[in-house]
Amino acid sequence: MRKSVLFLSTLCIVTAAALAASSRDAEVLLQAQRLQLEYRQGNLAAAKPLVKALEAAVADSGDNADLWEAMGHAYMSLQGSLLAAQSDMPSMIATAERARDAYARSLALDGNNHLVRASHGMSQMVSSLLKGDGPGILTGVEEMNAAVRQAPRSVGVRLTRGFTIIHLPPAMRDTKAVIEDLEFIMNTAPGGRPEDVLHLLLGDVYAEVGNLETARLEYGQVTGASAFAAEQVKQRMGQDAVPAAAIALVRAGTGTGCVMCHAPGTDN
Repeated sequence: MRKSVLFLSTLCIVTAAALAASSRDAEVLLQAQRLQLEYRQGNLAAAKPLVKALEAAVADSGDNADLWEAMGHAYMSLQGSLLAAQSDMPSMIATAERARDAYARSLALDGNNHLVRASHGMSQMVSSLLKGDGPGILTGVEEMNAAVRQAPRSVGVRLTRGFTIIHLPPAMRDTKAVIEDLEFIMNTAPGGRPEDVLHLLLGDVYAEVGNLETARLEYGQVTGASAFAAEQVKQRMGQDAVPAAAIALVRAGTGTGCVMCHAPGTDN
C-alpha cells in the first residue's frame, strides 16, 4: 500500500512538473510570436531580446521541437538585423549557422514538420551564400524544393522558398519556381498591401528575364493600397529595363523583415 501511495505521489509530482514546463514553454512561444511581429513591423531591435528569451527556454526544455523552431526563426531575424546594420561577415555567417543548427534540432525531434524543413534549407542557403559556398547553396535550395514537393499547398513552405531563392541571380535560380511560389502566395493573400507587394515582386522577376510585357501586366495590378509599391511601379512604367538597384530595394523587404506587409498604417 505504501509503495502504491509513494508511486502515485511521485507520478503526481512528475506530471505537475511536466505541466508547469509545458505552460512555461507555451508562454515563451507566445512572447516569441509577439517579438517576431514587432521585428516584422520594422523594430529590428526586437531580435536580440527574442534570441535571449529563446536561448534560455531551450536550455530548460531542450526536447521541445517548437522552441527549437522558434529559436531558428529568431536567429534568422537577428541575422537580418545584422545585415541591415552592415555588420561584419563572420557574425552574420555564425548567426545563420546557429539558425540552421536550431532548425536541425527541431527536425531531430519532429521530422514531419515541412516548414522547419524548408527553413533549414533557407538557413543553409543563406549561410552558404554569405560564405560563397556554391555546393552548400544548391543543398539548401534542394532541401526547400523537397519541402515544397512534400507540402505543395503550404503557404509557409512556399513563402520560405520563394522569398529565399528570389535573391539568387537569375542565372543561378529556378525562376519558374519563384513565379509558382509568388502566384500561390498571391492566391491566398488577403488583398490590399500584401497583394500589391506581391504583384511588384512578381513583375520584377519577369522584368529580370526580359519579359517586360508580362512584368507591366503585374505592375498594372498594383492598386495603391501599398504606397511603396505604387511609387515603385510609377518609376518602372515606361522604362525599357528595371534598374537592379530598384529591384534590390523591393527585395530588401522580403524574408524575416516583411515590413511592407506587416507594418501598421501606411508604408510610405
